[in-house]
Amino acid sequence: MIAAEEPALVVVGMPLTLRGARGEQAMETEAFVDRLRNASSVPVHTYDERFTSVLAGGDDARAAAHLLSSFLEWQSSRP
Repeated sequence: MIAAEEPALVVVGMPLTLRGARGEQAMETEAFVDRLRNASSVPVHTYDERFTSVLAGGDDARAAAHLLSSFLEWQSSRP
C-alpha cells in the first residue's frame, strides 16, 4: 500500500494508556512500527492516539482523521 500510494510519511497511532504510559497494545504497535520501518524507505512516525475514538464517537475513519489533523497541527507548530 505504501509503494502504491507513495506518501511522504506514514503516521501510526500510538495507543498509550490514559496516563501516557506504554501498555501491552503500545508495545505491540512499536513492534509493528519497527517492522514497517524495516520494510519501507518512507519515514514512519508515531503519534499519541488517546481520545481520538472519543472525539470521533467510535468511528474509526473519523478517529484516524483526528489523529492526522492533530499530528499535522503539532508538526506545523514545531520550529
